Amino acid sequence: MPERGKIGARVAGRIRRDFPEPEVASRVCALLEEWGDAWPLEARRVQAAIVLKAAGDVDTLVALVDLAHVDYRDALMATGFADEDWRERMEAAFRSG
Repeated sequence: MPERGKIGARVAGRIRRDFPEPEVASRVCALLEEWGDAWPLEARRVQAAIVLKAAGDVDTLVALVDLAHVDYRDALMATGFADEDWRERMEAAFRSG
């Protein structure tokens, strides 16, 4: 079982790619893990959705994490990964990225 709030390897790789400055990538990971500790339900899905939607934009990522702190479902809606086909679309996004 994954550690509570911990970012998965695939998302960590995407963070390193999209946020290449080590200090920024470290802060992004910390923000997402802190959120995941507070909202463990669907944490991996929400963390991945936020990283994919942010696409390297720190301000977008912070805004989405803030939104997720209010309600993770709103963050899923904002990222486009709230619908039933979210798994397929997320897999496609990781493959194409």
